[in-house]
Amino acid sequence: MRLRSICRRFFGAFPCALLISVYAAAVAPGKTLLVVAHPDDEYYFAATVYRIAVQLHGRVDELIITDAEGGFRYSTLAEPYYKKPLTDEAIGREELPSIRKEEALNAGRILGIEEHFFLNQKDRSFTTDESDGPRHGWNTALIVHRIEALVKKEHYRYIFTILPRATTHGHHQAATVLAATAIQELPENIRPVLFGFDTDPANFAIRKNVQDTEKWTRTYACAFDRTTSFGFHNALNYQIVVDWMIAAHKSQGLLQTMCGKDPKDYVWIDFQSNSDAEAAARSLFGLLQFGSTHEDGFK
Repeated sequence: MRLRSICRRFFGAFPCALLISVYAAAVAPGKTLLVVAHPDDEYYFAATVYRIAVQLHGRVDELIITDAEGGFRYSTLAEPYYKKPLTDEAIGREELPSIRKEEALNAGRILGIEEHFFLNQKDRSFTTDESDGPRHGWNTALIVHRIEALVKKEHYRYIFTILPRATTHGHHQAATVLAATAIQELPENIRPVLFGFDTDPANFAIRKNVQDTEKWTRTYACAFDRTTSFGFHNALNYQIVVDWMIAAHKSQGLLQTMCGKDPKDYVWIDFQSNSDAEAAARSLFGLLQFGSTHEDGFK
């Protein structure tokens, strides 16, 4: 019998909510590694990460693949802040790697991310081609090896990536493919569960060329509601945290337009990543509490 049912049977609805909250606070989730292409990609799972790392005291680390030099185009607002002409391509590409690294660390403090790993691969341009990064200088063997080594050392239970839709940034797609590849090369007993996040709940169509390493369902499995209230008189919500994270990435002007826009983190499960993926996912979603499961996402 589930904890919620037991609580309601013996204690009633209000004590039930209190006891479940106490239980969740006492049980920290397994370690989580974020694998992303750019320093601001944690936007897609920012509320979930805050819930895990800050409120549930779980360990969350982040691996960032590129040096993010390609983010100069929308840096107009950041030019007076950093006192540098960042929209000039030559200057932006030279200055942004160090600026965006510091922004990532600042965003990490907000979300509770404990450690960052920067791989400093080239960030040439926006593309929807997943092979663009590797074709323009990414050392894919290094990336896969680093992910494997971190999992072996830290024993991550979960890896968070961006759902690799064909319409999203090619670097996002590549980062997820490389994470999936690294997982498949690990011994079965230490493989983490791979989750793909998006702020769009639309069904996902997996591409045929990645079906050997990834097995996503069409529908999402869980939705974490950023508008959930908490704090004194329930005056706060997770959207505030997401907006703080956005504000930390001041060099990325287009990201600033996302404040308050996306109400939920939607989560897909890669069932190819781990034979126990469903049980592990249900365990994590149960600890999160402020999410709703979507049973079609487990089929």
